[in-house]
Amino acid sequence: MIDVCYPSHQVCRTKEEHDAKARMIVHKAPFHKFETILCFKDKWFVLSGGKWFVLKDGPGVADVHIWEMLDQHKMLAERIGGPDIFEKFPKCKAFYEAFRALPTLQKYFASEAYHFEVNYKPQGAWFF
Repeated sequence: MIDVCYPSHQVCRTKEEHDAKARMIVHKAPFHKFETILCFKDKWFVLSGGKWFVLKDGPGVADVHIWEMLDQHKMLAERIGGPDIFEKFPKCKAFYEAFRALPTLQKYFASEAYHFEVNYKPQGAWFF
């Protein structure tokens, strides 16, 4: 996502470069490793309180970051008319949906803050 979002990295300096890189990213979503980790966690699903989060008591900082990356990849795919990023990753989809459904976060997801730009448009980012 950094290559798509930060033109200062000299990767996506134009819309054409962005669109080419975005198509490559959404057609080869980097979620195989997390999907595998979630498969291992299934064995301890009961021990984790019936959740797939890193912490037993609920989501932690790592979960927030992983969810954000999933959300940004999903958003990118939707914006360019790409494939469903969760098609080959059912456990990632379940994690994404479980996090998105957390009652404590509903106010945030309904707020304007959740709909802010992904990146800072004045810096020339094409994905926002």
